[in-house]
Amino acid sequence: MIRAEEAEKLVRAELPWGKVSTLPLSEATGCALAEPLLADRDYPPYNRATMDGIAVSWESYAAGRREFAVTGVIAAGSPEISLSAPDTACEIMTGAATPTNADLVIPYEHIAVENGVARVHLEQPRARFENVHLKASDCRAGAEIVAAGEILNGPRIGIAASFGYANVKARAQPRVLVISTGDELVKVEASPLAHQIRQSNGHALRASLRAAGIGNVELAHLRDDPEEIRAHFSRAREEFDVLIYSGAVSMGKFDHLPALWAEAGVRKIFHGVSQRPGKPLWFGRDDANETLVIGLPGNPISSLVCLHRYFLSEAPRYAVLEEEIRFDKPLTYFLPVKVASHADGSFSAAPLAVKNSGEFTGLALSDGFLELPREMNVFPKGTAFRYFPWRRP
Repeated sequence: MIRAEEAEKLVRAELPWGKVSTLPLSEATGCALAEPLLADRDYPPYNRATMDGIAVSWESYAAGRREFAVTGVIAAGSPEISLSAPDTACEIMTGAATPTNADLVIPYEHIAVENGVARVHLEQPRARFENVHLKASDCRAGAEIVAAGEILNGPRIGIAASFGYANVKARAQPRVLVISTGDELVKVEASPLAHQIRQSNGHALRASLRAAGIGNVELAHLRDDPEEIRAHFSRAREEFDVLIYSGAVSMGKFDHLPALWAEAGVRKIFHGVSQRPGKPLWFGRDDANETLVIGLPGNPISSLVCLHRYFLSEAPRYAVLEEEIRFDKPLTYFLPVKVASHADGSFSAAPLAVKNSGEFTGLALSDGFLELPREMNVFPKGTAFRYFPWRRP
C-alpha cells in the first residue's frame, strides 16, 4: 500500500478530467483551462478615472491652485483628450479616460462647481495620479493572466471576456458514469427484502460530483457477475471520460474488478492506500480511450471519503480539533466532523462518533472530515489538521 500523500500526487498527475476542446466562453464555466490566458493589450488600456469628479493638472494643484475653469465633461467611452490649459479642468466620470495632461482626479465631494468654475473646498495633500488607475498598471500586453489548469469561475470568465476570448481552449466537462456493484443492491423506490439494501452510494457520489461543478454524471448498477461487468466496461470505456465504481475492489471472492481491468489493459496506477477508511482504493487509466477508472470501496463512508480526499479536493483548508482523539494504528485516519466558525476568526471541528465505514447515518450531522496523519497516534485538542468539506464553500 502507498501513503495518502503519494496517492494524492499520483491522482493530481492525471487531473483535471475531461478532453481538451475549444469552447465558447458561454459554455466554459467550471471547465479547466488547457492553455493560459494572455493579455491582448495593456490593462487598463488608458489612464482611467476611478472617481466621479474633475480631472486637473497635479502640478497646478500642488502649486496652490484651487479654482479651475471647467471646459467639458468626459463620459466613460469617450476618446482621450487633453486639457486646454493648466488652469482648466474637465468633469470626468468613473471609468473614463483621463486627459493626457491631467494627473489628478478630485472627487465631486471635495469640490463645488458654479458658473463654469470648479472650486476645491476640502483642503488636503493630494498625490500625483490620485484616483487614477494608470495605464498598464494591472498588466502589459502578452502577460499571463490566468494559468493553464485553473477552473473557469465567474472572475476568470470576466477576465477572459476582458481580453477578447470569445472562445477558450479548455477541458470540457467530463462525462462521468458512477457504477454501483453488488447483488444485494435494489433501486431506491423498491421495497428491499431482509438481505437487500437500497442503492445509496451512487446517489451520494453523484450529488458530491455535482456540488463540485461536475454536472454530466450518470448512474448504473451491475451485479457481481464477471461477464456482465466485462461487457459493460467494454462499452462504457468508449463512451465516458471517467468511470467511478463503488465496491468490488477489495479481496473478497466477488471483488472481480481489479482482475477484469487488468485483463482489459487498464493501466493500474495504484491499488491500496494506508488509510482508514478507504484502504482498498483503486486508481488507473484506460490509455487507449483516455478514460480514468476509479475503484472506490463499497462501504458508504469509505466511498465518499476517497472521492472527496483525492478527486474533489482543492487548496488545503484546516480546522482545529475541539477534543483530543486517539488512533493507534499506523494509518492515515479520516475523521468525520461538525465544523463551526467563530467570531475570533478560528475554525473548529467537533469529532462525530461513527462506529465503522458502513454506518452511513453517522454522517447525517457531519460537514466533512479531518485528515489525521499516520505519524501520530494522539491528536491533541486545539491542534489544526487538514479539513475536507463535503461541499465546496
